[in-house]
Amino acid sequence: MTALNAAPRSKPAAAQWLVLGALAAAVATAAVLIVLALAIAIWPDIALFKPLDSYARAALFTIIPAFAATGLLAWLVGRRADPVRAFVRIAAVVLLLSFIPDYLLPVPDKTLLASTVAAFLHVIAAAAIVGVLVGGYRRLINRG
Repeated sequence: MTALNAAPRSKPAAAQWLVLGALAAAVATAAVLIVLALAIAIWPDIALFKPLDSYARAALFTIIPAFAATGLLAWLVGRRADPVRAFVRIAAVVLLLSFIPDYLLPVPDKTLLASTVAAFLHVIAAAAIVGVLVGGYRRLINRG
């Protein structure tokens, strides 16, 4: 099929973006909480590090970025010829920047292990969020 014969791709509706964002938030939050629980079971002392001492905080700091990422992808869809490529690049930069506070901020009970677990949780969340959003977006546009 050539570009001239390709069917126009429809953009997801706002309700579809909300559902996709909620799914990304749910999947990422479940993954982060499972990995956090396993890490604390293996290394109980990491729970003294403030970013790792609360499951509610871990969930909140996963849900908010999931919806922010959903908004970013929806915005890029209307402004870029290849929104997925731009989204993945931005997500990679944001992920790398998210490691900085885990290692550099002066937080009580910070250890290399605790900082690394916190950074790994960022990787888990990013992989789940980007995977769900990109996969869901591609399914939605290929439906039409």
